[in-house]
Amino acid sequence: SLARMEDEVIGMCASLFRAPPEACGSFTSGGTESIFLALKTARDHFRATHSSAQRPKVIVPRTAHPAFDKAAHYLDVDIVRTPIGADLRADVEAMGAAIDERTMLMAASAPCYPYGVFDPIGALAALAESRSTWFHVDACLGGFLAPVARDEGHDIPEFDFSLDGVSSLSADLHKYGFSARGASILLYRNASLKARQAFGFDNWPRGSYSTETFLGSRPGGA
Repeated sequence: SLARMEDEVIGMCASLFRAPPEACGSFTSGGTESIFLALKTARDHFRATHSSAQRPKVIVPRTAHPAFDKAAHYLDVDIVRTPIGADLRADVEAMGAAIDERTMLMAASAPCYPYGVFDPIGALAALAESRSTWFHVDACLGGFLAPVARDEGHDIPEFDFSLDGVSSLSADLHKYGFSARGASILLYRNASLKARQAFGFDNWPRGSYSTETFLGSRPGGA
């Protein structure tokens, strides 16, 4: 029953964030886990699709949530924080200049925590697509407020899967989704991007063990 409810929530969120039919995702314990899983999956995808043995890196604007640095620390990858512009938003040119053969993921906020403004997601998505770079949108704070505000006539910039360059997106249900704490979603544009998220293990007497998310036993209340 929990799996069914999670699938229903993921489906509703995919529709809300205008994801293509082939999109998929996971229900997580919060924004930190969603961001952690996005970086873990992008890292493993990068390792599988790039011949470079160099240490992977993540590029984010200075205003990105510290969860990106926390995830990079645990995953043993480098993280580069780029300057922001006078409008307090990510500087597209600075982020583009930071992309190189080590870049496994670029991320931006919709909106960011420090100032509550949207990074130029459209321009960054176009940049990521032109450089064949994984682009993650952190909509953990405003993900469930922005679409409703847009429907009410507010000028909300495009930030979701309607932009071709967006590879993955995280949004917290326990913020403006108003669920109990311990609820977030992570969406991927397609199953091939999500393929390396899960952990599997069978070298023990009990048989196959696998988990899609970080937690093993998970609370179902949220």
